[in-house]
Parts: sequence; C-alpha cells; structure tokens
Amino acid sequence: MRCVVFLAGLLACLALSSGQRASAQSSDYTTLTSPESAQHWNLTLGAGLRYQPDYSGSNNYVFRPRPIISLGKGVKSTWWVAEDDALSIGFFSGKGWRIGFSGNLLWERKASTNPALVAVPDTKFGFEAGGFAEFYPASWLRARVDLRRGFVAHDALVAELKLDAIARVGQWSFGAGPRMSIVGADYLRTYFGSYPGVAGTGGLLQRFNAGVHSYGAIAQATYNWSERLSTTTYIEYKRLVGDAAKAPIVKTYGSRDSITLGISASYAFDLGF
Repeated sequence: MRCVVFLAGLLACLALSSGQRASAQSSDYTTLTSPESAQHWNLTLGAGLRYQPDYSGSNNYVFRPRPIISLGKGVKSTWWVAEDDALSIGFFSGKGWRIGFSGNLLWERKASTNPALVAVPDTKFGFEAGGFAEFYPASWLRARVDLRRGFVAHDALVAELKLDAIARVGQWSFGAGPRMSIVGADYLRTYFGSYPGVAGTGGLLQRFNAGVHSYGAIAQATYNWSERLSTTTYIEYKRLVGDAAKAPIVKTYGSRDSITLGISASYAFDLGF
C-alpha cells in the first residue's frame, strides 16, 4: 500500500509540473516531433534486466533478462515508451494518436525449475498477439489500451489499460501512472489452476471467471544520451485481485503483491524509408 501511495504522489507531481510546461510548449502534439524523423521507420532494439517474482503470484524473486523490440515511424523520443509496454509495431499515427500491433511472449513454467509449482500443471511456451491504441490528450499525458489473444499457452483475451503522466527535463524523461489488466477465464485456469486434491489447497477455488486480474502502477526515469540512445531505470507495483488472488498458488504458497525493479538500454535504428 505504501508503494501505491508513493507512486500516486509521484504521478500527481508529474501532472502538476508537466501541466505548467504545457502552456509554454503548446497543446499541439506535433511540437514533440520533427516532421523529417516522423516520416522514417525506426527499429528500436535493446535489453534489460529485471528483479521480479519467479512467476505471477510467487513470493520468490529472481533476475530475468528482457529483450526490447519496437518498430514504428519516428524515433523513440517521438512517442512515450513505458517499460511495461508489450512488443509494439505502430502501423498508423496522427497528431496525438497511434495504433498498431501488440505482442507478448509467454515462457513455459515447470515444477522441475521451481518446487513451489508442484501443485499446478506445467504451462507451455506460447505468445499473445493483438493490437494497441494510444492517445495523447496533452503533450504530458498518454493513455494506452492493449488487447491480445493467447495462442498455444492459453486461448483467452487479455486487455491492459495504462495511463502515464510524462515530464521532460533536459535530457531526462520521467513517467508514472496506474495500470490495470483484465483477462479471460482460460488465462486464469492456465496460470492459477491447481490439481484437484493437492495437499494444502483446502478445497479453494477451482473455477475461474473472466474479469479484472490485477492493478498497480509504474514509475520510470530515462536518460536520453542522444535522440536514439537511452537508458532507463524503473519500479513497478502489481496486486493480483479476483479469482487469481484466491487461487492456492497465490493465497497458500505465494503473494498477491509484487514489486519489480529494472534497468534497460535501447537504441533506435533509422531504416531509411
């Protein structure tokens, strides 16, 4: 709860400070981009390192690498990129909006790698594919919605709702905002269902219903070494709710609250067309 209060306070501060600059910058989002760079396709590649739960709902933390891949018109500084954004390819954009492809890889999960998973079935390697839409009501505010469907690992719909307040100070960029995810029943069954009669489950919930899966917030700070090279550090808080929070793998063996810390570096390559 303290983390939520901290991030909420940071979001309010960013909104106030950014709002003061908005009148000086102009409400026209095109002022944030250069017409020439906005016409070229750019491929952003990078890598990051996260300290995060071993799996969703786990109270064991591990270090995990994270690839960064994004394709779209305009260099990375053209659009705000949050560290928890899915793989994105922006196909269409205009003044203050962008829509495109959203994808996510789903890694397999086995009890052989973590004994705490003995109570749940193994999960397969898979992916999610769909689309995203993001809007900039003001130069300092981004709203984004992702909607994807799972393949191989699960076949449910997954929706992510994000709101970010953005502040740019010299070569630094700061962002923070709330998060919410909504998932289908098969997603919950796949990642939070347990074998019947497993010791310690106490007959807890085995039926899952689609609905709000988690809420939380993220705060990040990015240093832009150039228009194309940047490094970022961030903190993310997430709280599982609904049926996932009642599942034995979370309620009995794990935790519904989690913190993720991370660092990353990325570079935007101009593809020349």
